[in-house]
This record gives sequence, C-alpha cells and structure tokens, in this order.
Amino acid sequence: MNSDSSAKSPAWIRPEDVMRVRKLKAKRKALQARMISSTNTLQILAPVHGQVNDSLSQGVKRRNPFKCSPNKRSKLDEDSNIDVTSDASLFRLLNPSEGKDSSSISGKTVDFSSFFNKEFKSSSSSQTDDSTSKQTWAHKLAVDWSLKSKIRFRSPKLLPWKHNFKTSEEASGTTGFVRCLSSASEENEDRTLDTSANAKFYQCCLLWQHPNLPWIQLFPRDNIKISSQTGIFGNDPKLADSLLAEWSESVRSLHQLLRVRQCPYFYMCGPTFTCLFRAAGVAGISQMHALISPTTRGFREAMKNEDIEFDMPFHSATSVKNSSELKDELDGSDFEDNLGGGLEEEEGEEAKSWLEDLGVETSQFPNLNPSRAKLDRVKYKNIDSTPTSLVYVEGMEIQGLVNFLLNSRSCISPVGPLAGVPPTLLSPVAFQGGTLKALKTKGNTIHQDGETHYSMEVMGPVMPHTIHQLTSLLCTALDEFSFSCAPVISTQSFSKYKHQEDSCAPQAFAQEGLVDCGLDSSVRTLICTPPEPEESELPRTYREVTYKAEKFTWSNKL
Repeated sequence: MNSDSSAKSPAWIRPEDVMRVRKLKAKRKALQARMISSTNTLQILAPVHGQVNDSLSQGVKRRNPFKCSPNKRSKLDEDSNIDVTSDASLFRLLNPSEGKDSSSISGKTVDFSSFFNKEFKSSSSSQTDDSTSKQTWAHKLAVDWSLKSKIRFRSPKLLPWKHNFKTSEEASGTTGFVRCLSSASEENEDRTLDTSANAKFYQCCLLWQHPNLPWIQLFPRDNIKISSQTGIFGNDPKLADSLLAEWSESVRSLHQLLRVRQCPYFYMCGPTFTCLFRAAGVAGISQMHALISPTTRGFREAMKNEDIEFDMPFHSATSVKNSSELKDELDGSDFEDNLGGGLEEEEGEEAKSWLEDLGVETSQFPNLNPSRAKLDRVKYKNIDSTPTSLVYVEGMEIQGLVNFLLNSRSCISPVGPLAGVPPTLLSPVAFQGGTLKALKTKGNTIHQDGETHYSMEVMGPVMPHTIHQLTSLLCTALDEFSFSCAPVISTQSFSKYKHQEDSCAPQAFAQEGLVDCGLDSSVRTLICTPPEPEESELPRTYREVTYKAEKFTWSNKL
C-alpha cells in the first residue's frame, strides 16, 4: 500500500507547451550558429590585419585573392601565342579523329573558338586601321548628280530647323523660291521677307514637277511593281492624249530654258530610264548635253534610226568577251538558230555577190554579214539595263533627242498603274505646266547610349543643288554634323561620268552665263567646277557624309 501510495502519476503535458519548447530549442541553435560564425570571421580577419601591418612595416606586398594564379596565366599566354593560322594547326583542328593530338598542338590546347576570336580581332583591327588611314577630307562637298529619295541630317547639337513652319516662314520661303531670291544677297536689306533659318530651310525644300497626280507615285519609278491593274489613263485614250500634249509643252519649255541657260539642269524620269539634261558650262562642259541611264539595245537602235549621234563612255572601259568567245557561243546555239543563221548567210552571200557584179563596194553594208551582226548583238547584250549602258549626247544632237523622246513609245508604260502617264519632270526653276511641290520633312530626337542626337529627315525627289543649299545652312550654324541619303540606283552612273579635260569650258564664262539660272553664286561655282584633285580618292557618289572642322568626308557605304 505504501509503495503504491508513494508512486505518483505522470503530469499532463499540453501540446502548446511542447511547441514552445521546440521553438526555444530552435532559437538557441540559431543563436549558437550565429555566434560560431562571427567567431570564425574574427579569427580569419585577425591574421589578415596582422599581415597588413607587417607588410607596411617590412615592405612586403599583400597577396591579392582575386589574382590569377601563375600556372593559369602561363597557360593563357601560351594559348594566345599559338599560331592557329598555320597549316599544321588547321589540319589538326579539322581532323578530330586523331584523339588527343587533334586538340593539342605542341602540347598546347587549341579549339575553334580561339581560332575565330583571333581571326575576328585581327580583321576588325585591320579594318579600323585601314578606314582611319584612307579617310580623306575635302574643303568642299562634291556634286553628286544622282537623285535622292530621302536624306537624313543628324547632329549632337540642336538643329536650327523645325518641321513645322510659321505663316511668315512658309510665305517668305515660297516667295524667295518662286522669284529666285537669294537670302544672302545685299538687295534683301530693302525687303520684308523673313530671313530666319526655318524660312531658308523651307525655301530649300521646294521644287517644280510635272505631271502632278497626287494619287499616283511619280517618283521614284524604280520600285513600282508592274501589276495587272491598269490606271485610268491607260483605259481612256483621250485622257492619255491630253496628258501627253501638256507634258510635251512642258518639255519644250524646259528645253528652251536650258538653251538660254536660265535653267541649269532638269531630270526626266521615265519607266525604264532617267535622262539628265544639263546646260552649257555645267560640270565644265562647254556645250549643252544629256546623260541617259540605263538603256537597252532597242532604245539605242531607235536613236540611231533617228540619226542621233551618241557615245557610250563606259562601254569601251568595260571588259567584254572577245570575238572568239562570242563566236563559240553563236556556234553553240540551238538547231533552229543555226538553221536561220544559215539561211541568212545564204541570202547575204547572194546579195553580196549581186552588188559586187554591179560594182558596188560591199564594205559599206555591214548588215550583209549576218554572223557579224549577231556577234554585235551578243556583245552588247551583257550591258543592257546596267549602269555601263549610259549614253552621252551633246551639242546640236540635243534637239534631235528631245524630238525623239517626245515621240518615243519607250517613254510611256503601256501597262500597270502608270499606264499612259508620261515621264516625271523635275526642275529647280519654274517652267510651263510645272507644279510647285514641297519636300516632306520630319524632325526627331534620338537617345542612344546615354547621348542625345537631333535629326531631320527630308523625303521626296532631292536634287543635287538642294543638298548643297541645306549643308551650307548647317555649316553656318553647326561645327559638326552628318547626313545619310538614299540614292536612286539608276541615276548613280551620272556622277561617275567625267568629261575630257581638254574641252572643258572656262569657269568664269560658265558661271557668268548661268547668272539667271535661279541658283546662288556658291552653288553655281560647285556645279560648274569639275572634281578637284583632292577628291580623287573619294567616290563620286555618296550615301554617308560627315562634316567636322570645316571639312567634308563621304563614302558610298552606310
């Protein structure tokens, strides 16, 4: 009984007491772990501070824990000195079947990544060195006679222009352009025209155009896709004839202005070609002349039939196949061609013998030799519709060329959205039937790499004098800027043509003869001066132009 009474029953344990005890144990363990980690940190830092003091007293440099080990550094140096461009290295890289030796050359590890890295670095460094060494600067921007569809100016400083114009700026710009008034002239002191930078900018963005059909894209015509849909002028002959009659009057008006040097130049943009007419004295040429590009054999044959004399300046300088190769091509043609050629040769021989019996010199009739005629066709076929097919006409032949273009079927497309629409005429001065057009402008602010750049984009048919007028305005306001432009590809050959120097017109007479052409004296000087010797290393056409330290440099690559 006593033993049973002395024994006590165990106390009741509540669940919340169990959870509290567990939480206390977890906090105690976390506190102990924190104290142990802080103690280890102090033990680690103590000798480091001691080493620093000793190094200061004894002059011993402390070891950098982030420093690369000497073994790794020597290995990296060895890898960088490997000549991965040697024949043995390339052979081992391209033959992985050799096992360990395929990835090691003389005990040094090589892979394709190191090879490409080295090659890329060497090529990029060489390109930068070449670009800096070959970059040429000129005091004046050369004249690029190719048409531009877009030009974008860019500068780290705020441009003096705005894409929205006030009433006075637009009115003064229009008045100055229509009356051919130069804002830099001394006579402007008595006038009330607005001479602000924005008014001058608007005046530079104007041109004359014919025809003016707002619902049809008349420039550029290179990128117009020929579709099955025909425009309203192609379906109605009366509309097409009336439009052609008005266009013919505009062409005659421009031709008369060109003859008396009251128009420096104008463009005729057709469906398959572009013609540039320039007055006498422009580009150092003493006679009125024209450049047509590109052309085809049929177009040139039609000019010959109209007795229009012309030259192909780029054709003689090109490498064409020799006569023996062309004969081989003719001999290797199909059976029908050979059969037809045989019949033509037989007829030609009969005609040749008949003329010889009459005592006529057969050398005056080259068409009697069919093989030779076919040889010439194959030789000229390689240059058709290319920049090499540029045609040059000058002097009294311009009158015949104008009459030929007025009556030529190649000037008007018979199908597509431009069916029945004559070529687009672009001129810097007013002419009969011309419509005053303004280029579209758009300003923007560019934030790139933490820097701010200001840009102005000009869209439309940008002519050569427009570029020089805009750059001259920027040169007076900014000390550094650049611009990029998009040229019409078919007109780039105009700038590559260079006339012979022995027949160049004196610059003084050329500029004086173009006083009433509507351009100021600075632009007249540029368009009358041939390329200078300092510009010989620079391309004649440009896509990217940079102005800095009162000098220009340009390239044909973006």
